[in-house]
Amino acid sequence: MEPFISCPQCTNPITVKDVMHFSSPWTMKCPYCDVKLKETRVTPFLLLAAACIVPLFIFVTVRIKAYAAAYWPIVDHVPTIIVFLVTLYPIYWLYERVNAIILCKKGRFQVKEKI
Repeated sequence: MEPFISCPQCTNPITVKDVMHFSSPWTMKCPYCDVKLKETRVTPFLLLAAACIVPLFIFVTVRIKAYAAAYWPIVDHVPTIIVFLVTLYPIYWLYERVNAIILCKKGRFQVKEKI
């Protein structure tokens, strides 16, 4: 069974798949009652991990591009983001899934108060 966390307002389960569909930790909405949610327990640590992972992804992508350009010179003219999507996107997807699982297992959602 996939880990889930209950919505604090409607108590419906928010699954890992739902968490992966959130565009960022600041735009979370319950998929059932559309209430805006905030998470305060795990998000700072996930952002710290992202601050370490993103430069690593950039470094590895540039290295892959340089290595591939030695064999296929046309790769030098391909944008780096395309090289990333072709080579490292599956690893990035796994990273996002692990973040969603951690958020569901250890996170605590609260209703975001309107200002």
